[in-house]
Amino acid sequence: MPPRSRYAVDPSLTAQGGQGTQPNYQQPQQAEYQQGHQQANLQTGYDQQQQQQYNGAPTQQPSGPYDSTAPRERSYAVHRPEPAVQPNVQSMHPSLVQPMNHIPPPPHSSGPSISGPRVRIDPSQVPNPVEAQEMDQNLYDEEDFLSCQTKGVIPLAGTDYRGVDQGNSLPRHLRVTLPVAPSNSQLLDTTALPFGVIVQPFAQLRYDEAPIPLVSNWVSGQSAFDQPQIQDAEEEGPPRCEKCRGYINPFVRFVDGGRRWGCNLCGQTNEVHPTYYSSISPSGHRLDHSDRPELLHGTVDFPVPKMYWAVQPASDDTATGDGPDIAAATASLTSAASDMLGGLTASLGQTPAVTRGNSPAPGFKEKEKERLKAEARLRRPVPISRVFVLDVSDGAVKRGVLRYVCEGIRRGLYGTKRKSEGDSEDGEEEEGIGAGERVAIITVAESVGFWNLSAGSSGPSLMVVSDLEDMFVPLRDGFLVDPVESRSQIEGLLNMLPDMMERQSDGGRCAIGAAIKGALAGLRRLGGQITFFLTSLPLVGPGKLTSRDDPTVYNTDKERALFTAADPFWRNTADEIANAGVGVNTFLFPDQYTDVASVGALSAATGGDVFFHPRFEPVRDRDTLFDEIRRSLTTELVYNATMRVRCSNNLRVGEHYGDFHQRSLTDLEFGTIGESAAIGAVIKYEGKLDEKDLCYVQVAVLYTSIGGERRVRVLNTSMGVTGLVGNVFRFSDLDASVTLYAKEAVSLMPSKQLKDIRKMLTDRCNRVLLMYRRHCAGATQQGQLILPETFKLLPLYTLCLLKSKPLKGGTVTSDVRSHYMRRLRSYGVVSTMTLLYPRLLAIHDLTDDVGFPAGPMGRLKMPSFMRASYGWMVAEGAYLMTNGETAMIWLGGAVSPQVIDDLWGVDNPEELDTRMTRLPKLPTLLSTQIRNLLAHFERIMGHPLPLLIIRQNMDGMELEYANHLVEDSNNDALSYTDYLMTSHKSITNEMSGGGGKGDSWRPW
Repeated sequence: MPPRSRYAVDPSLTAQGGQGTQPNYQQPQQAEYQQGHQQANLQTGYDQQQQQQYNGAPTQQPSGPYDSTAPRERSYAVHRPEPAVQPNVQSMHPSLVQPMNHIPPPPHSSGPSISGPRVRIDPSQVPNPVEAQEMDQNLYDEEDFLSCQTKGVIPLAGTDYRGVDQGNSLPRHLRVTLPVAPSNSQLLDTTALPFGVIVQPFAQLRYDEAPIPLVSNWVSGQSAFDQPQIQDAEEEGPPRCEKCRGYINPFVRFVDGGRRWGCNLCGQTNEVHPTYYSSISPSGHRLDHSDRPELLHGTVDFPVPKMYWAVQPASDDTATGDGPDIAAATASLTSAASDMLGGLTASLGQTPAVTRGNSPAPGFKEKEKERLKAEARLRRPVPISRVFVLDVSDGAVKRGVLRYVCEGIRRGLYGTKRKSEGDSEDGEEEEGIGAGERVAIITVAESVGFWNLSAGSSGPSLMVVSDLEDMFVPLRDGFLVDPVESRSQIEGLLNMLPDMMERQSDGGRCAIGAAIKGALAGLRRLGGQITFFLTSLPLVGPGKLTSRDDPTVYNTDKERALFTAADPFWRNTADEIANAGVGVNTFLFPDQYTDVASVGALSAATGGDVFFHPRFEPVRDRDTLFDEIRRSLTTELVYNATMRVRCSNNLRVGEHYGDFHQRSLTDLEFGTIGESAAIGAVIKYEGKLDEKDLCYVQVAVLYTSIGGERRVRVLNTSMGVTGLVGNVFRFSDLDASVTLYAKEAVSLMPSKQLKDIRKMLTDRCNRVLLMYRRHCAGATQQGQLILPETFKLLPLYTLCLLKSKPLKGGTVTSDVRSHYMRRLRSYGVVSTMTLLYPRLLAIHDLTDDVGFPAGPMGRLKMPSFMRASYGWMVAEGAYLMTNGETAMIWLGGAVSPQVIDDLWGVDNPEELDTRMTRLPKLPTLLSTQIRNLLAHFERIMGHPLPLLIIRQNMDGMELEYANHLVEDSNNDALSYTDYLMTSHKSITNEMSGGGGKGDSWRPW
C-alpha cells in the first residue's frame, strides 16, 4: 500500500481526535541564577504579533497506547524573549530577530576575535542559511523535483524532496557543481569555481520515489524486465559504444532508420544489434521509446553476462570456498573419466548403448580445456559472505565490549527476539540478512581462533592457529555457514563467548593483523565483507603498532605524518583486500590512543565504514552499537565493485577523492559500497565546448549485488554550456562545490600542514567572491561586498570547514582528526552539509501543530529553525540540535521544570541520567512532537540519531555542543560576522590594488 504521509511519523503517536493543549512553560524566578541574563518583558508587541498563545485546543494529540491519557494541561504564562530590534519585525525572518537576553558563549569555548576597528553589521543583511533552507523547502513541499525540468534550481542538501527521474539522475545520486558549464578552461579560471561531480551511486531513495529500474531484456518487442529468450541476447549485455565503451542512455541519438545510434559522449556511430532494433518515428525516437527504461531514466541497473565477471586474484592455497577453480577441476575430471570409459569400451569391441550424436570437431578437447581454464579465472557471483573478527582480549572482556558486540551481531542476524523451544515458526522474527548469505566468526587475542559452526554439529567448536606470521584457515567445512541453517550454533557461540572469555583469558594483547589475514584467506576466492572489532592498539603479530601520538607535534609540520599508516603492513594488506573484492568495516572502542590512521586504512582503501566509540559506556553507547551492526548487515550493500566516470569530448576526469583503491587513472575499485558512500571527481578541459550543444557525464559501477547477481549501475546527467561568466555563477551548485572542497581539503592532510590547508580554503573563498565582484558587479561602489546569489553562503560554509574536526586549529588528537578526515572524504552532499552546519530549533515554545501531519499533502509541520549561535538562545530555553550523526537537547539553566517533566518524567534536571540516548515514550504532547521530529530527521539521514542530554554549566558535553554553534567565535576560528569582515577587507584591498583599507572599507 502507498504510504498515507509523505513524511515519516511514528504511527503510534499521530493524533486521532480528542482535546488537549500544549503546556505553557513558565520560566521559574530563580534569584540565585545571576549570570548576567536579563529578564525579558512578557508583554511586548512582538509577542502579540508573532507568537500564538497556548490556550486553545491543539490540532493534533498523541494517540496509540496513550489515547486514554490526555496531556496534562498547564496554565502558566508563556515566556517570550524580547527581540533586540523592534521596528518592522513582521517583515523579517524569525532567524534575524535576536533576543536581547541571549546568553554569551561559555568562556571555555570562545575563540579569537578580529583585531582593529570593528564595524557593526546589520543582521538582516548577513546571508542567512536558515532562511535560504526554508525557502527551498517550501518550494518542494507542494511539487516534485523533475530532473530534466529544473528551471536552473537544484534542491539544497537539507531539503526533503521527492524526485522524478526524467533522464538526468537525481541529485541524490549524481550532483554537478556547475550545471551550466563554462565553454572553455579560461572561462572556468575566470570564475575560480570548482568543476566536478559528487557521485553517491547507491544513495537511499525516498520511500515514495520510483525504484531504480532493472533492465534485463534487450530484445525488441519484449518487456525490458523479462528474462531474454534468446541466448545470444543475454551474452551481448547492454548496448555500449565501440569507441569509448559508454553505455546506452537517454541522450543517444538513433539514426539510419534506427539501425545505428550515436554516442553522446564521444560522437561515435554504432550498429544496433538486430535483436534490439526498432523503427524510429518522425521525431527521431524509437517506436518503443516509452517501453525502454534505459532511454527514459538517468539511473538504471543492467544485469550483465559472464564476460563482466570479476577476475580472480592470484591463487592462494589457504583459500577456502566453492570457487570457480573447483568447478573447473570437477568438469575436467568428468570429461577425462568419460574419455577413459569410451576408450575402454572401444578396446573391448563394444558399442555404446546410446549414440551421442555427431563426433566433435577436431580440436574440441583443447578448446574445451581452454574454455574451462578461462572460466576458472573468473569469479562466479554468489551471495555475499561475511566474516566477523571479535577482539576477545582482556580489555574487551572487562569493559563489556565483547558482550555487547555479541548481542549486536545476534540482533543484526536474527532480530531482537531470541529463539527458544516454545517459539512457533509463525512467531519467529525474520532474519536480518538475505537468503544464501554466509557468515563466519573468528576470535582473536594473542592467538587466532576459527569457529566451526556447521549445522550438523552438536555445537560450535574452536580451532586455534598460534603461528601469527603464517595464517591460514584450518577448516575445510563449517567456516562459512548459512546463518539460518546454523542458527543454533551461531546463537550458542554468541551467548557463551563473553562468559567463556571471562573464565579463560587469552591474553591482554590483540593480534588483529593476523586475524585480518585469516579472514582474507577465507574470502579470497569469493569476495565479501570483513567486520572486525578492536578495543586497543595492536601490540603483537603482523602490523603491530606502538604509540606515536605526541601532543608536541600538533599544529606543526610533523603532524601530517600521524594521518598516514605507521606500518606498511596496513596499506599493503588494504590493497590486497581491495584486489580480492572484499570490504572492511572497522569498529573501534579505544580508551586511549589506538592509531586510527593505521587501523582505519583497511576501510579507507576498500570502501568500508569506521565506527568510532571512544571510552565505550554500555548504557550510553549500546543502542548506537546495535544499530550500526544492524545497518551494516541489512542496508543495501554491493561488493566487488569497479567505478568509472566518463565525460563528453573535450572533457576528462582529473582527480578522484574518496575511499577506494585505484590501480589505474580511470578505474576505482571498491571492496564494498554502501548507501552513504560517495566520491568526488574533478573535471578538466581538453578543448573548447560547443555552446549550442550539451555536455554529459556518465558514471558506471560494475558490482555484485548482495544476492549474488552481477550488475552494472549507470548514472547519467547533462549540462548546458555557456560563454558568459554570469550564467556560470547564476546556475552553480553551492552544496556540491562545498562538498568537493571538503573532500579535496581533507585529502591533502597527509601531505600538507593544517594551517596551509585552512589558508588555501580561505583564499579560494575570497577569490570566488573577488571574481564575481570583478566580472559581474563592476558598476557598484568599490567598497561594497557583492555576493553572488547562489554562492552568498560560501564564506559561512568555508568557516564551517575551518571549524570542522579534521581541519580546525587547537589541540585535537590525531585519532579524532584521522577518523573525521575519512568520514568527510567518503560522505555525500547531505551528510557533509548537515555535519558542517547543524540544524537547531527551540523546543520550549513549539506550537501545537508542530510535529504532526498537516495540510492536504499530509506533510509534517516543521518549526522554524534557528541560527547556530548562542546569540539566538536564552537561558530559559530548551533546544534540539542535529548534525546528522547525533542529536542533542540543550537545557538552559533557567528552563521550566515542566519541559523536563514532559520529556523525561522528572522535575529536576539533576535527576536526569545523561547516559540515556533515547527519548522515553511519555503521554505528553511535547514528547510526541520531539519524537516525531527526530523520526523525520532520522529518515532523511538514513539512520537513527542517538540523543544526548546537555545541561547548561553542568555537563562536559556542553563544550562539544558549543563547538557546533559555528557562527560564534570558537574552534580557534573567528565568528561568522568577523570572518565576513575579513573577507570584505581582503576583497576590497585586492580591488584597490592591495592598498590599505582607507575610506573604501565599509559594511555592505
